[in-house]
Amino acid sequence: MENVNISPLKKEPVIWLPAHVAEHLSQKLNGHQTSNGNKSEADDFINFINELLNPLSRKHLDVLKKITQNLTKYASSDLWPLLLEIVVNGLYYCHLNHNIKSSINGLIRKLPDADLGTVSSHTLEKMFEMNGVELVAALLQSDFGSKVIVQNITFVLNFFATLLNHLYNEVHCSKLTTEIAKLHANIHSLSRTLLSVFKLIDTTSIEEQTHQLLRSITLVLNLKGIPLEVQGNCSKILVLLLRQQENGIKCVFERITAEEDHNKSVLVSLENTMSIRLNLSIALLTSLEIRELLEEQPSNGTILGGVILPFLLNSGYGFNETGLALLTARLMEQWQRKCYECFASHQATSLQVEWNRARDRLLELILNGLEHQVDVVRHTSKEAFHYNVKIYILLQGDISRIVNTILGMSRFKKSKYMALACLAKTELISFLMSADHNLAEELLHVATDVDLSSQVREVFNLLMLKNTEHTDEWMRRWLYPLLSAIEKYPNGQSFESSLVDLLKQYPKTIYNVEIWCQVDRSSRLAVYITALLACRKLGFLSTNGDAPDENLWNSVVNMDVLEQALEHKDEKLRLNAFGVIVEGPKTSQLYSQLEIQWVRQFISRNMVNHNAAFRQQFCAYVKKFLLKLRNGGVPLIGRNDAIVTYYRDFVSWFIDKCLTDLGPGSSFARRFLSLQFLKLIQEIIGLESNPKGLNISSTLGLPAISSLVDCFFDSYDVNKELALELLQSPPMIAVITQDPKGYELLSFYRKSGSALSQSLRSADTVAATFFFRWLIHLKFYSEGEVRSRHEWHEWSLKTRNAFILIGELTEVLQNQLDAAQKNVGRLAIDAPIYGVLSSVRLLLNDQQSRSEEMKKESWASILSSIIEMCFAASAIASPVVTCDSPEGFLPDSSELPSQNLNAQTLLVSAWRTVKEVALLFGQVSAWMLDGNFQLIEDDVILKLGLHLKQLLLETKHRGAFEQVYCGFSQLCYALWRSSKSELHNCPASWLLDLVQDLKDNESAAKLCATRRSAGLPFIFQAILSPEVEMGSGELFKNTIESLLEIASNGVAHECRIHALNILRNLYRESRLNQVIGPYVARGLILSITGFEAPDWPERNSSTLLFSALMTRIFGVPKSKNDFQKKNSLTGRVFFQLYPSLYPFLLDRLRSCVADIKSGGIHLHPSLFPMLVLLGRLHPPACEFSDSAFQLEPFISLVRACGSSPVLKTRQLAAQALTPLLTSTAYCRLLPELLDSIPNCALHNELHGTLLQIHYFVKDLPHWAETRGVVFRTLNDKIEKLVSLLCSCCYLIRYESVEILILVIDSETVFKDIVSDKCLRELDCHNRIFQDKPFYPLACQKFAALAVSSDVFSHAPNATELLKHPFSEVRLEILKRLESLDTAVPLPANIWPTLDYIIANKGEATECRIKALALVGRFRGYNKKQLEWMLQLYRETTDDIFRCTALGAAGRIICPSNSDDLDLMMKWSECLVESVSSTSPFRHMVVESIGRCVGLLKIDGSLAASAEHGSILSNLWVCLLQCLIDDEEHIRTAAAAVVGDCGITGYWSQPSVAIVKALEYLIDKIGSIHTMRVILLLFDMVLEEEEQLEEESQSFETGDSDVFREPLAHSMLFCQFIGHCIRQHTVSPPDSKILAERLENCWKSIGSCDATAVDLLSSNRRPTTVYIMNVIKLFLVTKSIHSIHGNIASLHRCIHNWLSQLHPHWFTYSIQQLVFQNSV
Repeated sequence: MENVNISPLKKEPVIWLPAHVAEHLSQKLNGHQTSNGNKSEADDFINFINELLNPLSRKHLDVLKKITQNLTKYASSDLWPLLLEIVVNGLYYCHLNHNIKSSINGLIRKLPDADLGTVSSHTLEKMFEMNGVELVAALLQSDFGSKVIVQNITFVLNFFATLLNHLYNEVHCSKLTTEIAKLHANIHSLSRTLLSVFKLIDTTSIEEQTHQLLRSITLVLNLKGIPLEVQGNCSKILVLLLRQQENGIKCVFERITAEEDHNKSVLVSLENTMSIRLNLSIALLTSLEIRELLEEQPSNGTILGGVILPFLLNSGYGFNETGLALLTARLMEQWQRKCYECFASHQATSLQVEWNRARDRLLELILNGLEHQVDVVRHTSKEAFHYNVKIYILLQGDISRIVNTILGMSRFKKSKYMALACLAKTELISFLMSADHNLAEELLHVATDVDLSSQVREVFNLLMLKNTEHTDEWMRRWLYPLLSAIEKYPNGQSFESSLVDLLKQYPKTIYNVEIWCQVDRSSRLAVYITALLACRKLGFLSTNGDAPDENLWNSVVNMDVLEQALEHKDEKLRLNAFGVIVEGPKTSQLYSQLEIQWVRQFISRNMVNHNAAFRQQFCAYVKKFLLKLRNGGVPLIGRNDAIVTYYRDFVSWFIDKCLTDLGPGSSFARRFLSLQFLKLIQEIIGLESNPKGLNISSTLGLPAISSLVDCFFDSYDVNKELALELLQSPPMIAVITQDPKGYELLSFYRKSGSALSQSLRSADTVAATFFFRWLIHLKFYSEGEVRSRHEWHEWSLKTRNAFILIGELTEVLQNQLDAAQKNVGRLAIDAPIYGVLSSVRLLLNDQQSRSEEMKKESWASILSSIIEMCFAASAIASPVVTCDSPEGFLPDSSELPSQNLNAQTLLVSAWRTVKEVALLFGQVSAWMLDGNFQLIEDDVILKLGLHLKQLLLETKHRGAFEQVYCGFSQLCYALWRSSKSELHNCPASWLLDLVQDLKDNESAAKLCATRRSAGLPFIFQAILSPEVEMGSGELFKNTIESLLEIASNGVAHECRIHALNILRNLYRESRLNQVIGPYVARGLILSITGFEAPDWPERNSSTLLFSALMTRIFGVPKSKNDFQKKNSLTGRVFFQLYPSLYPFLLDRLRSCVADIKSGGIHLHPSLFPMLVLLGRLHPPACEFSDSAFQLEPFISLVRACGSSPVLKTRQLAAQALTPLLTSTAYCRLLPELLDSIPNCALHNELHGTLLQIHYFVKDLPHWAETRGVVFRTLNDKIEKLVSLLCSCCYLIRYESVEILILVIDSETVFKDIVSDKCLRELDCHNRIFQDKPFYPLACQKFAALAVSSDVFSHAPNATELLKHPFSEVRLEILKRLESLDTAVPLPANIWPTLDYIIANKGEATECRIKALALVGRFRGYNKKQLEWMLQLYRETTDDIFRCTALGAAGRIICPSNSDDLDLMMKWSECLVESVSSTSPFRHMVVESIGRCVGLLKIDGSLAASAEHGSILSNLWVCLLQCLIDDEEHIRTAAAAVVGDCGITGYWSQPSVAIVKALEYLIDKIGSIHTMRVILLLFDMVLEEEEQLEEESQSFETGDSDVFREPLAHSMLFCQFIGHCIRQHTVSPPDSKILAERLENCWKSIGSCDATAVDLLSSNRRPTTVYIMNVIKLFLVTKSIHSIHGNIASLHRCIHNWLSQLHPHWFTYSIQQLVFQNSV
């Protein structure tokens, strides 16, 4: 056996048999002669074997199954031995977890013993490499296979021993980490299999092999770094081998107890490490029987209690290291399990004494394990605790002791809740619940902690659900606290899931929830709806038609409550209420007519929501609703006409609603949802009319097409893509092709697309590409064009269309090139080029899927001409983007057709042109190289690559070279994939040339010298990324080695800068993740040393490289200054990854610290990155005591950096110090810092110490376990900080106060002393210090500290401090006063000072604003005060001050004082003025109205007065404007005002609130001030739309995403104007006034020829605005046409004008208005 060549590495597994094996077995089959038996059976068997030997067959499983079922029939065949050979080979080669392997095992289980010899011989042939171990493991899964192993046990064990030795030698000699990991995995597999073998045999029968195996196992156990699982398996094998030997187990005892070994001990060579001793203990417990464990030993007692227990109790320190902690936990779990088995079998009388003596220590060890940071340790300890509790119960011990111990633990310890979960699963639950009556509240409070929520929720659910009697006491203790937690933390999913679990088990709990929620609080309504949603999903609220009780939905839910929830202000609550209606367990759920009505209302009210999460969930619910509608409704067609009718009505309404909402002026959210819903309808129900389906409407027509096409001009690509997808659907294609006017409309769009592609505006060119992508699906040409081109007959419609469009675009492109070649300025005037190129590129991209149709000369010709044009376009644009100042490049404009040329517009056009050229080159190259044919030659492709490379080297504009990189990257991927060597080797040669240029210092002549090397790093990135993905990575290794060498030792600083910038890009590239790691340390050293380079450009590049490496190592931080735990590493992990950094950082820091201590005043630039880096490291939770990478040496060095004369260095040192500390070091170092204060000789040193103390105290919340110790330390030594308040250095004063502010609230002893000291300092008023650095800031901090606790206890001081000469002090006092409760009035002596501050124009503006806000908050109504506030609003120029004055006026105004109508009028006019201003003013307007809601209503005594009517009108204008404001928080606040004034009775969503407000305005206000109300709404509707930028603006991108929707809001207002006209009488003079006003509006709108073809490309947006203004006038005239004949005539005139609109402008929404709502 020793002479066999054994391979320690496993062969790569295959799905079935390798090709060479299958071929060898097939030859055997072909050469085999079958006997004259049953011919059909023999043929079947041969066919089966052929199938098994066919690697491409998919019938392997079926064949094996049939052979297994007919085993006796085929076992007599001559080919049976061949089948057995196939089976053994299958077990040997097949994947471990593959289904075929399972089928083979099924066959082997049924083999007769007669086949043992054959299978054994085949098995032994395979015992020469690692796969033989897996073969043995597979055979062990069946009785037959086990017999094979036992029959050949000697050979098997020899094989295992030899292989184990080989593996040991390989591990011992190997230095590659990856190879060692593979070898460890093989040893693990071998040891696991060997352990299974030992369980089959009697070890006494293998004495010869025992010694060899013992030696091999001992060698493996002594290996350093061996995985724990391997060590555990080997320990078990060791115990099994020694079990049958004399004194064998005794040797194990001696090794465990660390007694001195006898000279003849078989384990004398086994190392005495803690991990080995723990594994041996576990092996004893798992390998020995109970009786053996309880046998008395001569000197130690029983094995269980006398040997293992003492060792276990002394191994508690193992929890300091993860591996030992896991082994200790496993030993604890096994020991507790064996103890329980002993006690349960009544065999352990002496053990009970030992257990009682050690139980407290055992519990302590278990709880320590439960608190461990590693999951597996915690879960193993949890199992140990489970058995510990079972022993307590079994022995009838003191149950209260363990329960009280657990309950008495700190509430923020994870171990407490894991232990409580174990207790809750036992019969101790009743005892647990009676022991602590506040347990539920505690659990719910702690569950808010993210780290503990899962463990706490498990305990809470167990305790809550175990109690089946739902009494009032149970409700009070469990249900109501849970509901309160859901109310308090609405986003806490864990609480909601607990409620769902409860409802799932006890559905009737919903009635108790309803009782609890019957309080007028919206938060409780949210809880109730959440509970209803859970019940609905579980099927407890099934729909059975309309409910018998008209006030209850489904006989359970109050309809008023559900309707209130459906229109509530809270989005989540609304969605949950909608889910209550939609959800249900049935996929064919039927909906009642009322539910359908609710769905319609909800959809209408929520079409405009700018929360993406809301829209996503909304779409999900609508999709679910439509699916249930289809599944439930379609089967009822012809069977239940009533249900089908209102189902069809809903579908028709829904399609109509979505198409209407695509109208002009619609917001992004409305369009997005409309398009999404149309897509869902198309997928689920179908947009086309279908008499056998739910959609029988005929809404689709050219207006619907126009509405969707108009979405191509939307600002957001997602809406454009959705519209395109709908337009490409068969129903839409059928509409436009079948309509008689369809061809005319297509011709219009074809011309418009061509015109748009030539626009300067990017938005227009993008729209053009969507036009072309849509048009290729349609037939837009005449039959004559097709007949003239014979090859077109062979092409599909899309290919034909693409060819036609590309041909037309190339003609346009050539014309633009001719113009631009004469003067490059034409790029920015009338020949932008990039739009046409973009359209051509996207058409070619679409054509890639139809490449087979392009094998014609015409396609090759057009592609060649496009490439030539691209070269020409690039040559035109290159001078601009390669200019040293591309933003300022301006050619001679004397010959240009327009003098409006500016450099910025020219630059944008140029870089967009370069971008399109690059993307087209990359796309075409990749397409040609990856396809089966080429329309262009290889030399052309290389020419494209060289051109892109040259663009990257020369281009200086970032926008240009970043887009060139995209095209170049595509090309490089294709070249690396190419099988042609001349193409495949090109990227490498390009890169090597560049590297050589850098080495030869030729960068200045050949490369672009910008701050970040422009496109040069992108070339390296584009070439190396695919090389690593698809190649060997050798080029990457050589390149990065060269770059590191150049960056560190390059002669020219330009070359070093280029190398640093290239390295930065490579470190940032995610595709290089797997190979960049080994070079991170060198890059970091390079960047740190680069901070001290003599040249700024090199320092700058080093800074950028350092930043990239920090992100590479620690991840992207959430914020700039707040680094989370996930953005840091333990010191041990970091330095194990990058060991060379440990000595480098230590040496560098020591050098800097030595210079600082010697009094040097050098800047030490490299200190900055080193301190930033160290600030990201933290000590591991369990540090190895012998770790080579301790963080301790850094602590003293970082602390010493706090003495630097550079302020930033001191701050960084303070930030970096705290993360480096363990809790023990934290408690030790803080007193040292405080004690060192008197010994600091220099101010810099003292300030650095204070900064470190400041960060210590600031980080105190992260050190909860040391909080008490820290505060005691501060309490003992705080006088040292207080003494610094009088320091002559105000920076030190400032820092001292910062620290005292953090701790003063917890320290009552020194509070008064500190306050008095601060007040004395503030009273000095020493003018000579005013110009001292930090003196004003120190005084501000003194003021904060002086009045930190109670402002009123220092009222005289506070008044005086408001007169302090420093504005910083006054501002601090004002902030303190601002934080007071308004219920407590301010002292009278403060008011004059506040008034003075407000009136003093020389006062700091921020102080005046704070004083003004205080006056508004605390001072009651005063007429003079109000006049003053309004005067300040009018006369002041500062916007924030004016806004505050307006708010103060709103706070102090008194609506009940009728004498002040003039003043109120002025105030309301100020509100009207402000409601059109910026967001803060608008918010203040709605806030002011909210405080005076009574003014929105009719005052009986003043109802008819003109002044009161004007005030009402002004306030209602402001309220309505705020209800349709762009800012969501303003709309929500305005909706709250509507609820507060009693119009809705509750706070509803703005879309509902505005309807309710308009109803009140018409019904109540309109009854008295009819004309005012009509004019108010007139002004709201006829407000002119803002005219947009001129077409020359190249940066204009399209319509912005705003809430205000002129058309939708106008329809709503006009609807209520009509209500007002119908409800209230309008006098003839008033009607004449309205008629004249409308006629003047019609005249002022002007005229526009909306039938012109070129409007889409030239004046689309102004035309859209014009049409919207006409529609608004149309809506107004429609609403009041009955009151005057002139208005009716004007309405008909506008109707006729709209009817004659061009089909594109005549969208679906306009069609609905004109033909369904006209007179």
